[in-house]
Amino acid sequence: MSLGRRDFLLAAGSAMAGLVGASWNGGCAQARAPISKSQVPGFYRFSLGQFQLTVVSDGTIAFPAETLWPEATKAERDAVLVSDFQPTDKSTLQVNVLAVNTGDRLVLIDAGSRGKMQPTAGRLLQNLAAAEIKPEEVDTILITHAHPDHLWGVANASDTERTFPNAEYVIGEAELNFWMQPQHPLESHATWGGIYRQNMITLATINDRIRTVKPDGEVVSGITALATPGHTPGHTSVQIASGSNQLLCSADVVGNRAVAFQHPDWRGGFDLDLDQGAKTRRAFLDRCASEKVMISTYHLPFPGVGHVVRTGTAFGWLPSDWRWEGVSPT
Repeated sequence: MSLGRRDFLLAAGSAMAGLVGASWNGGCAQARAPISKSQVPGFYRFSLGQFQLTVVSDGTIAFPAETLWPEATKAERDAVLVSDFQPTDKSTLQVNVLAVNTGDRLVLIDAGSRGKMQPTAGRLLQNLAAAEIKPEEVDTILITHAHPDHLWGVANASDTERTFPNAEYVIGEAELNFWMQPQHPLESHATWGGIYRQNMITLATINDRIRTVKPDGEVVSGITALATPGHTPGHTSVQIASGSNQLLCSADVVGNRAVAFQHPDWRGGFDLDLDQGAKTRRAFLDRCASEKVMISTYHLPFPGVGHVVRTGTAFGWLPSDWRWEGVSPT
């Protein structure tokens, strides 16, 4: 039986009236699917020239706002965080590990923590598997600096087995020298003492596979170490280049998407050299904005890829559009 246009509109109107009435009278639809707390696999793949890059999530870590920016007043911190619709009591940081497939080598920029730092992190292996990257296929791991969320993931929970059995571990010469110095100044520190002692255990598990690199030294072909000291004495950022295409990895030069850009001169609570850390951050952001170069960030909202723009005497963060095709983001 055919349904005329007038009949269709009448039927549709009656149906809508019924739905509205049910809603108004307190009726509600019963969904068949259960509420799920799972997310899609945590990786994002794109190209840079002839290289294939994959951002792989290790999860998140969080710290009180006053710990991250201890010298700013609460009013100053709150103003910035509220303006960016972030909580004022704590800052949650993503942990974005970058995998670079150059065609000849498979390189990881840092290794996460394997859950040894906070329980919300430690997802790197499962997300590498989702991205079809096997630990034994990783050739090189560049450790930007020896903080738990970057270094501790190179070994299992008991530090008896390497996570990436065939990898060479590259770390800045100044960074390794700092942590390996005798009678270390942080050994008895209330906060850093435990991190120092765990670093010594972790580094011992990979000691025979460590290679140091100097500033502007080559990690592998197409990947260069950049000296960005302050967060730690040998903190290293990374330049990745394939043909005329370039990307900079910030490591921990920037952390929070609002504070680091709007107030680059705020001294960070985890920077071992507070003044140098602020100076390095401003210089790095200035370079990124001037060169309009794409950057990959370790702690900004996943996948943490985007550009830096100038906003007066400070900066802003523009995340790249998500591309489903796995091509270079804009």
